[in-house]
Amino acid sequence: MSLTKWISVALCTAAVAVPASAARVVDPNSLDEVIHRVQEQQKKTSSLEADFRQEKELALLAKPEQSTGHFTFSKPNNVLWRYDAPKRVEMLITNGVLTTYYPDLNRAEQIEVKRYQDRIFKYMGASGAIDELAAYFDFTFVNKSDDPFYMLDLKPKTKGIAKRVENGDVTRY
Repeated sequence: MSLTKWISVALCTAAVAVPASAARVVDPNSLDEVIHRVQEQQKKTSSLEADFRQEKELALLAKPEQSTGHFTFSKPNNVLWRYDAPKRVEMLITNGVLTTYYPDLNRAEQIEVKRYQDRIFKYMGASGAIDELAAYFDFTFVNKSDDPFYMLDLKPKTKGIAKRVENGDVTRY
């Protein structure tokens, strides 16, 4: 092949390759992009409130127990779980102390958790970024183009975590 033809082929190949890579558009609904948006939002968020549903399966229970309630988090390490059903319970972690209050019994208990607090918050994913959760969970992204919400389904990576958490999800409406 002559030098002129070789240069022409090389230039044509480069001309085709450059627009193809330059035209690569990031899908705003891809898992990576959604995780990136969640990370950016977490950096700006100083407090968070959400309703929750929790399902427990224990050998002592004939059927799974479903709890519902409200969750409030305030950076850096204050959290309140308010269980409404099946039994009313409020659990507050602040200043290294876990206070559990049973409204129906008008009784409260306190436990020092300061030395475990970082692990508790890290395990819950409440104190850190979503990429910290990625160390413990695999993400599956559920998104439908006709629905304005998305869901990240979290599955435990290890048996140790799976003993305590079967799965979780983060849903944005």
